[in-house]
Amino acid sequence: MKNNPIEKIRDLLAEPEARRKAAICAGLAAALAVGGAGIAIASNRPEPIDSTPSAVEKAGADDKEASGAESVAPADIAKICPTLTLDGQDVGAPADEVTVTTGKGRVLVTQRAGDDAAATVDSTARRSAALARSLDGCETGGKTIETVTWAAVDEGGNIQVAVTNSPATAPSGGTTAEVVNGSGGHVISDGVWNSDGVHDAGYEQNAGTVTDSTGGKIEAGAAPKADEGDKADPAEDGSAKADDSGAKADTKSDTKKNDSKGNAASQASGGTSGSSASGSAPAQSQKKWVPEQGHWETDYGQVWVPNVVYVRHERYWVVTPNGNVGPFDSKSAANAWVYNDMVNGGKGGSLLDDSYTTSEDQGHYEQQATGRHWVVDVAGHWE
Repeated sequence: MKNNPIEKIRDLLAEPEARRKAAICAGLAAALAVGGAGIAIASNRPEPIDSTPSAVEKAGADDKEASGAESVAPADIAKICPTLTLDGQDVGAPADEVTVTTGKGRVLVTQRAGDDAAATVDSTARRSAALARSLDGCETGGKTIETVTWAAVDEGGNIQVAVTNSPATAPSGGTTAEVVNGSGGHVISDGVWNSDGVHDAGYEQNAGTVTDSTGGKIEAGAAPKADEGDKADPAEDGSAKADDSGAKADTKSDTKKNDSKGNAASQASGGTSGSSASGSAPAQSQKKWVPEQGHWETDYGQVWVPNVVYVRHERYWVVTPNGNVGPFDSKSAANAWVYNDMVNGGKGGSLLDDSYTTSEDQGHYEQQATGRHWVVDVAGHWE
């Protein structure tokens, strides 16, 4: 029997989806109840933090008593990010690559975008759906979780891809297009959208509503507002990364009431809370994003060039007392008949012009421009 709360969470995550939803929040709350079992997050607080189990347990009990649901903090959410699955496939992200911010019933996870644009859209959509489904029935900031947004950002923190899901309606799997279109909303930056395998993959560039942890609208190309609510950033020494061995890092627990939000949050390692923007930030590399470079090329194909020609068809009749004689294909042929008839004792007849005109398309095929397509010379990449 395992007594380690973190290991219990891992066991729960490995269970079938139906049991996982019912048990994930209870497992997270159990981790809250043990001082020193959280994630070590850098703090600039000068005073020691009360890390006694009784203080943490009391905060968790107050949250549960107030809402009837298990309350989760950013640090708790960060713990399950590496073990996310959707439709039986692993879609987790390393804990040291994500930043989690929560508000009243809202969760925002940001992660550095990858080099492959199509893969970034796919992983962002699947992680948003998987995390939303995992948090079904949980609460944060004193309110049941309503939206979960996963955002992929560039070097400067600008949104490249962001997808929002509701725990109750998040898709359970499918193709990239099905997971994206099944979400509550998504936005994709122009740079990502213009990449091969994205703009022609079966979904729009922007659809629905994408929100941050405060409920504000997220737009592609802009930095998300993560300066309010509870926030958990990975420590520079990598201590926020999930510990597969089950070993504990030195941690502290901070129970703090956010008066401006009415949010009683229990956080491991003294993460920032309220509207404070202080605390650790994700380790920034010196790399910069180089946008995709390419050019348009003209497409050619066989195109029919019409050439309408009008053709005159001669047709004549000789009108006689005994009926019309003909048709003749020329006037001279009709007159010759009349002459021969009179020479042989006949009465001849009068000439009737029944000629007509037809039109014919005598065109031909030519090699002409039919459109154009985008050719990638240098794919977008980090330098």
